[in-house]
Amino acid sequence: MKKVPWGIVAGVCAIVVFFAVIGTIASYLILNGIASTTNETASLFGKWYQVLLFVVDIIFGLGLIGSGAMYFVTAKEKGKGETA
Repeated sequence: MKKVPWGIVAGVCAIVVFFAVIGTIASYLILNGIASTTNETASLFGKWYQVLLFVVDIIFGLGLIGSGAMYFVTAKEKGKGETA
């Protein structure tokens, strides 16, 4: 596990989480605007792609937390003088 570049994995997860949150919020706002002009209602989980964005956000958020923790654990071990 020491050879895995946890910083890069955490960075990729952070980018995916950022854009998934932006996509989730934007899709909700756009669909809510459309629904308000047509006298309908919109929800956060109304369409399949909104659910997919939310699930991707949760999965990569957990990956970000885990890889961030592993990054700090391996960085702490490198600081102790252990050879990688």
